[in-house]
Amino acid sequence: MADQEGEGRLFRVSRVVSAAVDEAPVRRRDGVELGALWEELRRQVEERPAEVRVVVRVRREWLDLFRRMNASHLVDGSGDGASGSSGGGDGERAQVRLRSAAVMAARTLLGYGANVEVVSPPEVRADLAQVAAEVVAQYGIEHAFGRLSG
Repeated sequence: MADQEGEGRLFRVSRVVSAAVDEAPVRRRDGVELGALWEELRRQVEERPAEVRVVVRVRREWLDLFRRMNASHLVDGSGDGASGSSGGGDGERAQVRLRSAAVMAARTLLGYGANVEVVSPPEVRADLAQVAAEVVAQYGIEHAFGRLSG
């Protein structure tokens, strides 16, 4: 637990890279009761919606970049010894398991285009298909295909 920009914050232990003992005295903001702040922050974490587990297939030539860009979302454990992937891929694609804060949060996967395919869950696939259809409708199918061929 820490104070950042005047607000209490929790930080994941798994994200701590290093720590050092600081002899400087700790000063709390006026009016901050440590026990009450801890309870509030703990409650926020516990009441957060459950994360969504997403399985994707990534083109192998994109795999290293994909893993680096999504490192904080990779699910540990794999069939091939590399964090976040499992057996389930084919020669051209590797299967990777991710954590997403919500179905809508997985929309960032659209930025990879056809290089990443969501395998599951169905609600993430449906949401991505809906967003992709909205984008095509916004820009017009003629414009999209005309630009690709020209």
